[in-house]
Parts: sequence; C-alpha cells; structure tokens
Amino acid sequence: MFTLRAAPLKTPANVNLLSFRTTVAGISLTPAAGESVNVPLNANLYQADLVRLQSDATLLALSTAVPVGSYTNMVVSLSDPAVTYCMQTQGMAGCETGSVITLRGAPATPIITTSPFPLVVVRGQNIGLAISIDIEKALSVNGQSQAITSVNLGAANVLTAMMLPPASSSLPATPLDFIEDVTGTVSSVDEGTQRVTIQTATRGPITANANNSTIVSPNCVIFNLGNTFTCAKQGQVASLDTVLNPDGSVTLVEYDPLAITAGDWIEGIVGLPPSSSTQFQLVTNDFVLADNNSLIGSNLELGASVKITLVHPKPFQVDDKGLVVPNTLFLGATDASVLAPGQTLTVHLVSFTPSTGTTLAAANVDFLYLRFTHVTGNVANVAPPNTFTIQSFPSFLGLVFPVTVQLSNGSPSTNFDGVTSASDLASGQTASVRALYFGLPTGPTPTPTPLSAAKVRVP
Repeated sequence: MFTLRAAPLKTPANVNLLSFRTTVAGISLTPAAGESVNVPLNANLYQADLVRLQSDATLLALSTAVPVGSYTNMVVSLSDPAVTYCMQTQGMAGCETGSVITLRGAPATPIITTSPFPLVVVRGQNIGLAISIDIEKALSVNGQSQAITSVNLGAANVLTAMMLPPASSSLPATPLDFIEDVTGTVSSVDEGTQRVTIQTATRGPITANANNSTIVSPNCVIFNLGNTFTCAKQGQVASLDTVLNPDGSVTLVEYDPLAITAGDWIEGIVGLPPSSSTQFQLVTNDFVLADNNSLIGSNLELGASVKITLVHPKPFQVDDKGLVVPNTLFLGATDASVLAPGQTLTVHLVSFTPSTGTTLAAANVDFLYLRFTHVTGNVANVAPPNTFTIQSFPSFLGLVFPVTVQLSNGSPSTNFDGVTSASDLASGQTASVRALYFGLPTGPTPTPTPLSAAKVRVP
C-alpha cells in the first residue's frame, strides 16, 4: 500500500502558496536483481494538490502483489508540476489584485534510495509506505519579493519515503494511515455489507467499509436521511474520512454527504477579497464532475483560478462534520461580503465557461459550503485538550498575531499525525492543519477561535 503526503514550507509566512499540483504517472520498485516492479496506481494519471497534502494523505495504490526479495530504491515518475501563488501587501488581508501567478515546472523522475531502502519483502508481509514530497526543497523562493522563481521536483531529496504507520499519531492500534476528506460522487452503496465506493475526479475510486464506530455528519439529518449508514445513497456527492488497514481494506470513519444528487462542484481557496457582493475568485484545489453531461468536463485543472458569480444563491452552509465550531456570520448568508481570504469553499455550478488565453474560467453558482483550509504555521502556545495557538501563517490571510485553534475531543475528534495528541504539541513546532477558517478574529463580532481543526500534523 502506498500513500502520498507533503512536507510544508518551514517559513510559510514568506510565500503565499495557493496550490501546488503534480501528476503521479508511475511508481516502480527496483530489486537487487532482475527487472523493476511497477506499482499500479489508483488512477492512470493520478493528480494531487500538495497544498492539501500538507496536513493530509491520499491513497496512491491500495494493494499490489510485490515479489519477495530485496529492493534497493523506488522510482517515482512525476509530470505537469505547477504552483499557484500570489503577492500580498503587508498589513492587508488577501492577495494583491493581479498578483495570482501560476508557474510551471518540468517533469521529473526522482529515485528514493534513503531509508526504508534497501527494503526486504518477505512472503505474506503487508507493507505500507508513505511517499512524501518536500515542498520547500521543490521550490525556489525569493523571501523579499514573495515570488516563487522555480519548481523542481527532481531536486535533491525532494522525495522521501517512510514505513507506515507513522511513529506518532492518534491512529487506532491497527491502521496504517489516515485517508481523509476524499470527495467525489458515490458510485455504489451496499447496505448489506455497509460498503460505499466514491469516485473522485483526479485520484480514482476508493471503497470503504463501515463498522460500529462509523459516524455520519450532521448533513445526513439536514437532508432527512437519518443518522446511520443508510444515509449513504448512490449518486450523492460526499466526503469520506477513512483509515487504511494493513490488509489493504479501508475503514469508513465518517460519511459526510454534500448533495443528494450528482453535479459539478469546485473546491478552492479564496485568495483575493471579494470584488462585489456577488463575485469572487477561487483557486481550484479539488473538483467533482457530474456523471452525465458535466459542465466542467476536461476543461479545469488543479491550481486554475476561476471567477465565481453568485446567481440566486441559497443560504450558505458550514460543513462542520460535527466538529466544535463558533457562531459565525457565514452560516445563512447569501452574499460574498462574508467571505475572507484564506477560506476554502465548495461551490455548486449551474454554468461553466472554460478559460481562454489570459481570460479566467468563469462559473455561475447557486450554493456554497465553507470547507477545510489546509495551512501551515508555528505553534505559539498549547492549552490541551481543547485549544492551541498558532502563528506565522502565510501573509495573505492577514493573521499577524497568534490565533486560537479549536480542537474537538468527542465524536468526531481532531486527528493528529506526528504527535499523539494536543498534549505533545510544543511552542516553536511547525504544524499543518486542516481546519474550518472563519476569518480574522477582529471587528465588531470577533471570532475567538477562527480555526476549528479536523486534523493537525507535525512534520
């Protein structure tokens, strides 16, 4: 089993990274003797956004029969790398107008020779490997100008690998890794075996098995579908939180429906302040395609900027998944004035116009969710088990002082990777979070906990 993750920039405040995509075209293991062994990927051309993988992991290859023997290295073929970033004026939240830039890099075929290689595979052994892409080593950054000057996935030590499970995490005793926020269209549901399969747009399908510990999000009740696994229906748009097991199976931790019928959705981060009460811009981090007559089709790529126009919008919702969240003006709003740079939104499309030349793609939307931003900073103080404070965010968020991160301890709870719990966090650590971001903790109705974390990773 192979998962993919990313190591973040250690100085995130010096650059405003909105997206960093790449395509994994192939993986092979090199034996001490004989021909290389190709590893089948979960999708033929597996696309991932490394900004999301600062805090999360994604499933590259679920299971493959690797011949017994000793392997000296792993070869990973990467193509179409591109980073989208922006400039920011000190003291102002949001990217400067016209400063969102996409910089492309060359294909690369890095070879991982460091630990755990050489790797010995014995008969009957289940092995999980996490491939990590070091964002800092892949990018050349001018800290003064905030510009990224080159993208090189073939640079020294950009790729490393580690055995799963992680040395420290909040995983239960048996699983190998968290595979979370897998969003797509539900292609099949078997209520008898409690099995659900979801088809993503860029990373292939994933099938997960529910058990007695599986929970469903509050959206199931909102959609009048009950509060058990029977909420899951074929054709829904949904997000799965799962864990990967040593035998290659995937256990469903939480089922979160976003829509009861298939459709086209774009998930992206707000870089610029809204231009009006009805218009704003997203940088694409993920998307969902309708099964039939997709509006998007093949006309959108990760990292692309999209001009969004609200058309007769329904009241906005927060996809809180049952986490502890503050009161917010976002919930129930219908205009873009409540949106803040750094927020991640998932929007439902009613029309889509592809980009042409320098003209951005454009979409009319009638509904949006506040969803999870993936961002890195430095731990300032810790107050376990409920909160910690974090600082040194990318400057476009406008968070110039330490802010409080809300943690959840019930069901669901905040997951940890690199540490076992909030008690292991320490001042000065780099930490990446997947969190609902509610905007600046200032103004007439300040939010005391502007971040509510579903995941915390200490690289």
